[in-house]
Amino acid sequence: MTFQESDYPGLKKEMVNLIHKYKNPALVVEVLKEIWETHKQIPIYPGIISMCLPSMVKEKKIGELKKGEKVLVKTPDYEILGTIKSKKKDSILLENAEMAKRPRSVEVKSKEIKNILALEKGVLEKIWPTLVFKERESTRTVKGRRKK
Repeated sequence: MTFQESDYPGLKKEMVNLIHKYKNPALVVEVLKEIWETHKQIPIYPGIISMCLPSMVKEKKIGELKKGEKVLVKTPDYEILGTIKSKKKDSILLENAEMAKRPRSVEVKSKEIKNILALEKGVLEKIWPTLVFKERESTRTVKGRRKK
């Protein structure tokens, strides 16, 4: 069985869909960690992992939350990812929290920068250009001749 004949392409597609669905990078990382943990339990069944994916993130009310649960809390201004340390009737206390505010633009002074990590695109083409195949024009035949 080839890779394409397996359930791995479907799992890969589901993982990419996560990025578009949740948009919060911290939440996506946590879901990917859970996918990996599930994969370690059943490495030869990627289709079952894909079946589990929709149940990995569920919307809950404060009363349904349990201590130790990892949650993403959305407010009008922030998204906060953290672990439930405690809860009250009208609030929750999160530990190891990561808070993201998403302004349209941000100016950062160079003296405030510790380091910068940039996402490099097209790495495969830079490292191993012969493995990157450009899309070819159609090679359909027209009255017995190849179209160029």
